[in-house]
Amino acid sequence: MQFSNREQTILGDIRKAKAIFPDLGELLAFYEKVFQVQFAYKDRLAKGGKAETWGKREIRFQALETGFPQVRFEELGLEPGSLLSLARDLLGLLIPYTGSHQTIALESSLKTEEWAREIFVGQGPLVISGASDDMVKTAAGLALAPYLFLASEGILPRIPPNLWYREFCPVCGGKPSFAALVSDTGPRTLLCPRCFGEWGYGRIGCPFCRERESQSYYPGEDGRYRLYVCEVCRRYLKTVDARERGLDLCLPVADLVTVSMDLAAREKGYT
Repeated sequence: MQFSNREQTILGDIRKAKAIFPDLGELLAFYEKVFQVQFAYKDRLAKGGKAETWGKREIRFQALETGFPQVRFEELGLEPGSLLSLARDLLGLLIPYTGSHQTIALESSLKTEEWAREIFVGQGPLVISGASDDMVKTAAGLALAPYLFLASEGILPRIPPNLWYREFCPVCGGKPSFAALVSDTGPRTLLCPRCFGEWGYGRIGCPFCRERESQSYYPGEDGRYRLYVCEVCRRYLKTVDARERGLDLCLPVADLVTVSMDLAAREKGYT
């Protein structure tokens, strides 16, 4: 099994984060296991030829101009049987993590694919939070991730950065979950929580409704992390200020360690 440099960075930063944020040990240990399963499955897909397919797929420049993401659900080439098996493995991690005592099972590869399609088209995160009966859907969403990781690796490096400044991921259409300020005047870097793609977006304004005058932010305890909220669409975006010190943790892991900001924002009615 061979993990990419990005995957090794993610796993390494999770181990680093465990030492920095001991109170998040259970959460980080859970995602470490999830990522290991997802990355291993992605490696199998890559060895089966899917990485080469995405690497050769032409960039749809008209889609970039008109504001459509590069990947359609049908192009992912989901393998129903192995997708179901992967979802079951991930469900096996979810059940003990959530402390559920219910007997929960994924029985249908068709249903798993339907849930994956629903999550993909909805442009939201792959993890559905809420009641325990959402766990099977969450497992289906997590099983979709290796396909999206692979598509992003093959397509995103070939998209000219100056051709996409929209409020959703240029690869899979996901809405951002995290951002980074990397310069005093340049654009923010947004993170897609689905394929882990990163892209530039205007420094000012809400990256969900585009309103330019409605955003305010609350600084975290150390000043590095900020919670931006929009009073028009009631959405929020976590952000790290990486202008002076750079990034201590890669964005996917920084997104995890700021879970307290998610809770605070949702308590105030932001989504």
